[in-house]
Amino acid sequence: MPVEPFQTVMVYPNSAKDLETSEYPYAELFRDFSASLCRPNSVLVTYGYGFGDDHINRVIKDMLTIPSTHLVIISYSDTGGRISRFASTVGRSAQISLLIGSHFGDLATLVAHYLPKPAIDLISYRRAEILKNRGQLPPQENSPHVANESEPSS
Repeated sequence: MPVEPFQTVMVYPNSAKDLETSEYPYAELFRDFSASLCRPNSVLVTYGYGFGDDHINRVIKDMLTIPSTHLVIISYSDTGGRISRFASTVGRSAQISLLIGSHFGDLATLVAHYLPKPAIDLISYRRAEILKNRGQLPPQENSPHVANESEPSS
């Protein structure tokens, strides 16, 4: 714990947390947070957020008033039902994806099975191309990542 807690930028859990975040420097952070979310085609992915902070929930609700935005909620559980209450009160089920449960909450499982694989880097792509040309790698005819040499490139 800091000797002088009022000199830190940490907001400690208490009943006045909502009011404390409306002061400097948090007001600027929340304005930036809101500005970055409340734009067309924005996506917010929450992992482990329990939707217990009304000041954050208000920004997320504002974001969901824009039809092209989307909220992905990943949580180990819905203890207290706050996540399901939030999702039902917002009333925009087409804009919310819920991944709740120990299966989804486990980061290793989430990364291995649900998140997109990293894009292939140029060195790996070039290595695969060389091995394919040497006949050491079977050609990948329908792969979207490997251009077919007979097709014109754009």
